[in-house]
Amino acid sequence: MMKFYRKIRQKLLSEGKTGKYFRYAIGEILLVMIGILLALQVNNWNDSRLEAKREQTILKNLLTEFNDNLTELQRIYDGSEESYRSSVRLLEIIKDDSPINSEEIELLLNSIINGFFSLDLYSASIDEIINTGSLNIIKDVKLREHISNWSFIVADTEDDIEIYYDYMFNFLIPSLSNKTTLRNTAVPGFLMKRLDIPQVSRSKFKLDYNKTLRTLEFENEVYNNALNIVYILDNYKKIEAYLNDTLKLIESNIK
Repeated sequence: MMKFYRKIRQKLLSEGKTGKYFRYAIGEILLVMIGILLALQVNNWNDSRLEAKREQTILKNLLTEFNDNLTELQRIYDGSEESYRSSVRLLEIIKDDSPINSEEIELLLNSIINGFFSLDLYSASIDEIINTGSLNIIKDVKLREHISNWSFIVADTEDDIEIYYDYMFNFLIPSLSNKTTLRNTAVPGFLMKRLDIPQVSRSKFKLDYNKTLRTLEFENEVYNNALNIVYILDNYKKIEAYLNDTLKLIESNIK
């Protein structure tokens, strides 16, 4: 094609038709420029199409992950709430004057110690978005802001969980060594189902819980534990609201 245009230019010059030559040369340049612009436009359109397709894939992955997180969060919340309710019930037993039922105490302590679940939410899709720099692919500015806030939302809750665990395992449980028979608080059932090992038998020691548990010191310990769980439950509600709000944005952007 370029050889064809070159022959035309040479013919015009040889015939002395300089004006026509320049007009033709300008037209040729314009055609080349138009061709380049069209090629760029097609390339940009193709890139936009691929980016839009990539965005939809990201959004669908986020949709699945956030729905799974809502389900998991509810399970974690229920376990933590049960641990809190057991703490409240134990506080009422400490305050009461009625004889203490040892079996109830063991069940309550089992719920307090083993009923709380750590926060293990799914974050593979968000981690991939952040680590690969794909956040800008998402066109919705508000949704981008929500995704960017993920780490801050979770980190705030993890701080309170760390405080709870530190208090539970470094203070509350050690303090029970002379107040109750820890041996009678069962090993979590989900662990025993996975492990082919014998269950620990019950203790032969008998304690007078009316004396060992009804003290101001123990009441304060149980109360502090319950208070720690309250802060965690409040954070779980915040995460739930965040997940629901983000899900609405994700759903509105899926085509």
